[in-house]
Amino acid sequence: MSAQTASVITNHLLQLLSPDERQLLLQHCKVVKLQFADVLCEPNQPYRYLYFPLSGFISLVTRLDGHKPLEMGLIGNEGMLGVTLALGISTAPMQAVVQGKGTAWRIAIADLKQCLLHCPQLQRVLQQYLFVQLAQLAQSAACAHFHELSPRLARWLLMSDDRAHSGQFYLTHQFLAGMLGVRRSGITVAAGIMQQQQLICYSRGVVSILDRQALQGITCECYQAGLDDYRNMLGEPQADTQTISAQSKS
Repeated sequence: MSAQTASVITNHLLQLLSPDERQLLLQHCKVVKLQFADVLCEPNQPYRYLYFPLSGFISLVTRLDGHKPLEMGLIGNEGMLGVTLALGISTAPMQAVVQGKGTAWRIAIADLKQCLLHCPQLQRVLQQYLFVQLAQLAQSAACAHFHELSPRLARWLLMSDDRAHSGQFYLTHQFLAGMLGVRRSGITVAAGIMQQQQLICYSRGVVSILDRQALQGITCECYQAGLDDYRNMLGEPQADTQTISAQSKS
């Protein structure tokens, strides 16, 4: 065991825990880097590790034979990857891919299972987050079916910006087209219009949000619905930074 200190953006779920439960959990965690396009789990396969992002964000992706992958949700420092363990299920329902590089607290599945036995507040928080995630998955499915590309793209950019905590993030048109389940040419046209309107700046794969208010004006209702679902169940995610000390396995 070695002491590790990380100055990072806090994970909101961990901040909701009592100091005793949070310390018990973090002594089993290790801060790891999330690298762009890393695959953290595969559908119908057991999780090896669970992740509480501190910065960066993770996409939940579903696939059908003969079709492009479709993104169903995003996980940033407001949530965690592997929340189904709160139901006793250690199998991943979808593929998880790092969309925005950053860092996360990583914990082995066996260690989190033990923590859940001794931490009733952790169990309750994860169950509440699971409810939020289910609501957001349903919202994403409806959004993909009923809404046009431009509002969907605006929603994705806002959700990514909420989780990037840096004002900019990396992506390619091809990667984004895959996440939204559309043709690359459609992304090129929609993003080009947003750039002409000075809502975003896109250069060499780096997107910067220039006018969030205007972007919120063209997004669909699904963006605000996702925020409301989270706030109603878990409160306002914290965006400040602080130093967290923990014992991590070396």
